[in-house]
Amino acid sequence: MDKRLRHIALLRCFDAAARHQSYSLAADELAITQAAVSQQIRNLEAHLQVKLFSRQGRAMQLTKQGSTLLESVGKAFSELSLGFDRIQVEPQAGVITVTASPSFCSRWLVPRLWKFSVLYPDIQVRALASAQYEDVRHSDIDVAIRQGEMQVTKVHQETLLLDPVFPICSPRVYQEEQLSSPEKINQCWLVEAIGAGRSGFSWKDWFKLAGVPVDPSCYNWMEVTTWEMGINAVLSGHGIFLTSACMAQDLIESGALIKPFDIQIEPGLRFSLLYDEESPRMARIKVFTQWLKSELAI
Repeated sequence: MDKRLRHIALLRCFDAAARHQSYSLAADELAITQAAVSQQIRNLEAHLQVKLFSRQGRAMQLTKQGSTLLESVGKAFSELSLGFDRIQVEPQAGVITVTASPSFCSRWLVPRLWKFSVLYPDIQVRALASAQYEDVRHSDIDVAIRQGEMQVTKVHQETLLLDPVFPICSPRVYQEEQLSSPEKINQCWLVEAIGAGRSGFSWKDWFKLAGVPVDPSCYNWMEVTTWEMGINAVLSGHGIFLTSACMAQDLIESGALIKPFDIQIEPGLRFSLLYDEESPRMARIKVFTQWLKSELAI
């Protein structure tokens, strides 16, 4: 082992002094005297044979070597804190942080969280919308809900939902365009979500499934980057959109939108559930994921 690692106590003092740029404030944080801080810094400098601070008026400024050391010490202490967190089991009560795609978050998750809060008032949910997968092992994220299957290791991953994809439109468009058969869609503006995770769920795929000849030159198109944007477009009366059941089921049930045909792409969208089985917050993760599955089963 590197013998310089014997000076952990001195590094703790250095970290406090560097963050505050003050020996007196570091002394307050560590509950020791200013003279003790000054002595420990001198000892560390002697052991490392470098100057870590220079006095600028009443402030203690880091030297170039001090700045370099602070960056490494900060990372090391953060990693130690994560390690302590991972071995200390927290009670069920507390905060749980959940991340999902912006559309899933706003269209499905957030509108239902009140039900979870009624059942488990001692667990506070932080819902974060993110277009990218957030690492559940090395961050404060407890549960991730992502579209598709993530290429990750050492993380629990399971299929949360397989959601069919089908056309939706407003009642006005349905009546005006007289959508009595799939061929009638040729008269409509076609709204399509594009980007990562949309492969296999295009209008071309649906037309093939419905047995409708495809001639892209005859269609009017609008492309959007999220499912939510497409839903908002058709809610305003703009054409017809391909989406999944979980994104639009509440609007279909309320009559705000219509599913004109039973033809749907299956198994459809796959949503994966990910979490760290070694998380200290496993008690509340278990409660939340069980609720999540029961809510999706309704």
